[in-house]
Amino acid sequence: MKEECPLCGAESELHFVPYKIPFFGEIMIITAVCSSCGYHTTDVMVLTEEKRTRCEMVISSRDDLNAIVIRSPFGIIEIPELFVSVEPKRGDAFISSVEGVLNRVEGVVKMLARDVEGTAKKRADTVLEQIDRIKAGKASMTLIIDDPTGNSAVIPNKLFFSKDSFTKGI
Repeated sequence: MKEECPLCGAESELHFVPYKIPFFGEIMIITAVCSSCGYHTTDVMVLTEEKRTRCEMVISSRDDLNAIVIRSPFGIIEIPELFVSVEPKRGDAFISSVEGVLNRVEGVVKMLARDVEGTAKKRADTVLEQIDRIKAGKASMTLIIDDPTGNSAVIPNKLFFSKDSFTKGI
């Protein structure tokens, strides 16, 4: 499918790929690519709606960092140990790993820390040190996703990538 590029106005390619995620449901991956200016965007649309879910996973080892995180455009991510709450922006769904979520948080904290001093700077440095300790498997955290649509999940890596998860229903 073709559409107009939002940056340069040239004709760009729009791709829709349906995908079934084990233990989760059906999604549509939407990708737009402009060969003229290089613009690229990807979005994930959840095709099913469930009742409200609250997923919690304690991350206490490096292996836990590989758990799959699926966050719908309505899911709120909380990490109480870091005093972090991530509210979704419109259309901001993603599929990542716990480590990917930590990398996103780390990037935001580093960006915000550039413009602060004193107590706020010290707090940012403490959060960054805690993230490093979690990534090294030397500290634990709880990842919580609260989603009113029920379309978010935290799936342990071993469960997500088990052979049975991909052959069920085939």
